[in-house]
Formats: sequence, structure tokens, C-alpha cells
Amino acid sequence: MFSLRRPDSAPRPEVLVVIGAHRDELAFGDQVAARLDGTRFDLLRIPQGLSGEHPRPDQVALFRQRHQDLYLQLLDHVASHHRLLVDLHCGINQAGYCGDVLCADHRLLDSVAEHASDLDAQVRCISLVSDTRTASRISHLVARPEIPEAVWNRPNPIYVGLEVYLSTEGSGSQQERRFAESLIGCVADCSESLRDRNGQKRLDLK
Repeated sequence: MFSLRRPDSAPRPEVLVVIGAHRDELAFGDQVAARLDGTRFDLLRIPQGLSGEHPRPDQVALFRQRHQDLYLQLLDHVASHHRLLVDLHCGINQAGYCGDVLCADHRLLDSVAEHASDLDAQVRCISLVSDTRTASRISHLVARPEIPEAVWNRPNPIYVGLEVYLSTEGSGSQQERRFAESLIGCVADCSESLRDRNGQKRLDLK
């Protein structure tokens, strides 16, 4: 069901990028993955993901269960060296490409919000919460994810959902793929910077 790309001789990447959770988005995921540095990013490819179509009313319960099961299986492919899990998706925005970054780690979202302004399209940062009534205490937009909390609400690896909106259906234009690559790189850079900063603080306390 899953396939993992990992260069044999390179240092073990700390970022795991997941593509194909929804099978109709796999073509875009493949194009973006082809642009990523394999020495920096592990790739988890799901060749037979879930349908992106809305299920019929009589299929909703089964679809939700399959959705939960698929995401729990992701944890079986997380290695001890993975610090960040980037779950890549795509949607449609006819007004032009843009992106959403969804994460439960507020510090990482703050950092991404600060640095994403350097990218060539708008990026929204959305905080993942188990209860949307906490929105008044959070500086970002909030969303309650449908995936298991065991996946998105964990300190290691930090889960980041990326939704890249394309102008039309398909595998994306060259510019849209480049934007997705840059957004993944931005999230990874911010994560590394925070980790290095935390390590320095711990060192100073010794």
C-alpha cells in the first residue's frame, strides 16, 4: 500500500513527505516529489489512497473509518529520525494558486507565517485543535481535523498538513509545483530553525 523512497548512502532525512492520501491528488504529489532533494526529504508514496469525492450518505461511516485507518498506518512508517511529517494535498482555487499550512504546533506556525511572505503566493496558517471553541485564545485560524489526533497532535514527528490550491485540476503547472516545493522547504527550514534555537537554549542552561 505504501512505498518509501530513501537514499541508501545519504544521511537519514528528518522530514517525511507523504503524498497520495487522496488518490486523485497523487499526480500533483508525484510532480512535486520529483523536485525535492532526496537527501533532505524522505518520501512516503501512497499509490492507492482514498477517493477525494464526497461519499454518499450511506457510505459516510465507512469512508471515515477508512480515512482513520489509513492515517494510523502512516505511523508505522515513521522512523525515529523523522522530526517532521508533511502531508501534501491539493485543491482548486480558480483565482490563482495559494496554500494552507495546518499544524498543532503554534511556534512552528508563527515561524512559517513570518517567512512565508517571501513566497510568491498567499499562505494561510491554520492551527489544528481538538475543540474549535479555543479559537479566541489562538492567533491563527483554527480547524478541527478529521484525521486521528494520534497523528496530528504529537511532539515527534510534528504533523504539518499542506494544502496547495491549483488554478485547475490535474498535476499542476510548473509554477504551482515550484510554489509547493518552496512551501515544503519553508516549513522544513522553520522546523530546523526552531529545533536549533531550542538546542541552544538548553545548552545555555547547562
